[in-house]
Amino acid sequence: MIEVLNGGTRATIQDAGRPGYRHLGIPQSGAADKLCFALANWMAGNRWDAPAIECALGGLHLRFNEPTTIALAGAEMWAQINGQNVKNFSAMRVEKGDILTLSFARDGCRAYIAIAGGLKIAEFMGSASTYLPAEFGGFEGRALRTGDTLAISNRPREAPRKIPQGYTPRLSRHIVLRARSAAEWETLDKPSQRHLFVSPFHASAATDRMGSRLRGDRIKTAKNLSMTSSPLLPGTLQVPPDGQPILMLVDGHCTGGYPRALQIIRADLWLLGQIAPGSQVSFRRCFTEQPPQILQARNSFYGGLIDGFAF
Repeated sequence: MIEVLNGGTRATIQDAGRPGYRHLGIPQSGAADKLCFALANWMAGNRWDAPAIECALGGLHLRFNEPTTIALAGAEMWAQINGQNVKNFSAMRVEKGDILTLSFARDGCRAYIAIAGGLKIAEFMGSASTYLPAEFGGFEGRALRTGDTLAISNRPREAPRKIPQGYTPRLSRHIVLRARSAAEWETLDKPSQRHLFVSPFHASAATDRMGSRLRGDRIKTAKNLSMTSSPLLPGTLQVPPDGQPILMLVDGHCTGGYPRALQIIRADLWLLGQIAPGSQVSFRRCFTEQPPQILQARNSFYGGLIDGFAF
């Protein structure tokens, strides 16, 4: 068993998500940073999609009531076991009674704790992922809090692994996202189209797993633009009437009524999970032929390391 001594800012149980229900208004959810989540499970010897703990912004304290192996990956949070610093993006042994603490996030937003064998979590609609807005999945459909206990699963596992050189992603407080123009791109005036790719934005305090409201140059659309609700995906950048864009994240709505200016390419969606309040966010333009090539290269690179993984 694992005992939660402090739930931190917000910690939830996540896996690879529940695809196939967007037509019912249910997003895929799952780990906000799919890459770091997969690396944590791989280091712990698990399948890449085994349920793990996602900790946003830090503050999580866990006590392990039996010996096991864990792995950490994602945001840098000054992790310690019994007061001794432990290295991020690594697997480590913990003994009965050991306490893991995560401080505040210095670089990035979310860290992942994978336990050898994974966590024993009941699935809802084929997934153990927590979807907080609807209060289902994960641990009672909510964030972890003091006093909760988690059971370790006996799923098949392999020996702990070490990430080879060159595979550890670099995280910072400046998130650079490659994007293509989206459906309503042409409704933006020319200065606004330019601002999106040359001026950085900052993630406001209104940033969570659903989306991030950005602050920066005002983005203007054609006057009297009227839209019906249209499909949204993680990585869609919407422009509301106040001109301050909203970037949809992993738990974002399935439809929306604001103009869609940009769509983040699939190979960069994992970075959305590392956007914290105050993070600087910049967009770099991709053209039609580039995203498939980028995705193929990224899938080949990490899929060659993590069996079955793809962005």
